Amino acid sequence: MAEGFDREALRNALLARYPWLRLDEVGPRSVDAGECDRCGNEPRLVSTCGPAGFEALGRRCARELGFDAWCDGHEADARVALAWLEDLPPEADDVARLWWVSTGEVRLDAMSMERAGLAETLALTLAPGEDDE
Repeated sequence: MAEGFDREALRNALLARYPWLRLDEVGPRSVDAGECDRCGNEPRLVSTCGPAGFEALGRRCARELGFDAWCDGHEADARVALAWLEDLPPEADDVARLWWVSTGEVRLDAMSMERAGLAETLALTLAPGEDDE
């Protein structure tokens, strides 16, 4: 990101505001940083076992494919992943991308961040929440 940017502060702020980022089974920590293998337009959030031909999917594609993205032997994994995706906040895609920036997996300068629409999510993440007062 921009020179002098404190990745650790961003990572801590994201973890404080979005506890689901701590999960290793689903979410941006469970997949390689990048866009959905199916559509290429949303961040990868869940891994599949591949019967549909996609290793990792974003939330909309995972919802569309449903259980077909996992084999019968991984139906329980599919159930967990699909339920988890339903509980995500609307800004989850932006949060996942910011997570990868905070871990150094993705580099993003301020102009790119603005173009990607991440500036508002970053400001909300770093601003004190109502519970923080």
